[in-house]
Amino acid sequence: MWTETLRNDRPAAVLGDGYNGIRQAWAELLGAYRAVGRMEADVDPDHVARTLIAAAQGAIAQQALFGDVHVEAPEDRLRALMSTREAKIS
Repeated sequence: MWTETLRNDRPAAVLGDGYNGIRQAWAELLGAYRAVGRMEADVDPDHVARTLIAAAQGAIAQQALFGDVHVEAPEDRLRALMSTREAKIS
């Protein structure tokens, strides 16, 4: 399906609309987390939404390619990453 979007505008539009809808919904949720102090105030919710979507897509790809990817593993890894309080790199 992904490769078809490179040459066919119709599935590209459908997938783009779906992606944007999910990204916007997650960004709104993350904005609410930020508003109540559950996420750092200087973090852009849209950036976090895009990162979470990429992580979910990566987990799906790993499951499809290699199997043996349990839903708990990506959840645990993301939870661990989000709980760190390291200094910013950039």
